[in-house]
Amino acid sequence: MTAEKLQKVRADFESSPFWNFIGLQLKVLKEGYVLLALPIQQEFINVRNSVHGGIYASVLDTAMGMAGRPLGFNGVATLHLNLQYLKSVLDGMVYSEAEIIHQNRNTVFIEGRLKNEDGELLGHCTGTFKISKGEGS
Repeated sequence: MTAEKLQKVRADFESSPFWNFIGLQLKVLKEGYVLLALPIQQEFINVRNSVHGGIYASVLDTAMGMAGRPLGFNGVATLHLNLQYLKSVLDGMVYSEAEIIHQNRNTVFIEGRLKNEDGELLGHCTGTFKISKGEGS
């Protein structure tokens, strides 16, 4: 994967309204691997006084989808996510990393991990993503 293609993936994600709304930060992007950071905002806190599980799912899904793009595919769409919530968090920064586990012609299987600032595992996710090379996919 060329540096130009990686820069396009970065630009595509960083220009997303959702990316900017939630406050994601890209730390590492390479073929088959992504590391994102997210500062916890007060708006993420639920009635149990912890970050809402939907934030976990959104950040993991974003990292995992982004991990599939540098393989040379324009379209990466989530088909299935299996998320295990392991520990809650209230503040600080969370880190979402995603890594390709297996790829075939039409799909890619990706593993995602969400950790706190101390490296403790907050959530573990696996997902299947449809991949396509067509423009606008």
